[in-house]
Amino acid sequence: MSPIVTRYSGNPVLKPSDMPLEECSAVYNGGAIKHNGEYIMLLRTEDAAKKIFVYSARSRDGYHFTPEPEPLKFIADDMEKYKKYTDNSFYDPRINIVEGKFYISYAAYTFKYGCRIGLGVTEDFKTVKHVSFPHHVQNRNAVIFPEKFDGYYVMLHRAENTGGGHMWISRSKDLEFWGDAEIVADKGSGRWDAIKIGAGSPPVKTAKGWLVITHAVTSSCAGHYYTAGAMLFDLKNPYKLIAHSRGAIMRPEASYETNGFVPNVVFPTSAILEDDGMLKIYYGAADNYECLAEAKLDDILNFCDRV
Repeated sequence: MSPIVTRYSGNPVLKPSDMPLEECSAVYNGGAIKHNGEYIMLLRTEDAAKKIFVYSARSRDGYHFTPEPEPLKFIADDMEKYKKYTDNSFYDPRINIVEGKFYISYAAYTFKYGCRIGLGVTEDFKTVKHVSFPHHVQNRNAVIFPEKFDGYYVMLHRAENTGGGHMWISRSKDLEFWGDAEIVADKGSGRWDAIKIGAGSPPVKTAKGWLVITHAVTSSCAGHYYTAGAMLFDLKNPYKLIAHSRGAIMRPEASYETNGFVPNVVFPTSAILEDDGMLKIYYGAADNYECLAEAKLDDILNFCDRV
């Protein structure tokens, strides 16, 4: 087991039988925040036919969550055009707090056109209003920095085909048109992050830099193997990666991570820094369950080497 990260003894924090969705088969990859003393989570939830819904859930302690009875509604000014590129498939949501607003970044998918990033905004976590599709298809796992830099919003994202599984960064003045895209971190080790590397949590501000809990993918004879790592970006220049965990901070070990619809997956999607210096890391396990692990911030920072 990892010496840095401790799994919550009550894992999974949410399982299919906890959800109000009829014939729920999976609940995982939930983005979470802490706002006004309350934990709010948005969860990828699937029925028996693998149709995807996003449900919100709330908690007072960060461990025991109560799902809302109905899934989120995604709306747009031009719903016909919007549905062309979403087909009612919205998954792996992250909650990004920027200038007091709750921006939801997620994967929007259709069988015909593929996967792309969707970006919306919510006030009540019941309805998400479409803002933009920031990039072309074959992009996902987008998170936004909590602050603007020289008037620009800044996004981390992971491209698929032409991007080759690397982590990219881009920026925007208005959240609609994004540019200045660069590879900010590559899948360079050839080992634990040999196939893909991408943002998991929206960036967390620390004294040493912007901390992002990441996901990384490698392969074995048994298939893909998803682990969690960490990166630090410069506080003033987010285009500058300054440190990278020397290996995985978390790998599939518990039975609910090694056995499931997609075995051997830990997939972090949010990190909440508590006042006592502990970091709550929420993650999907084996594409079946929503789980929680905790770590001391200092332990994670000390496990990161300068690049």
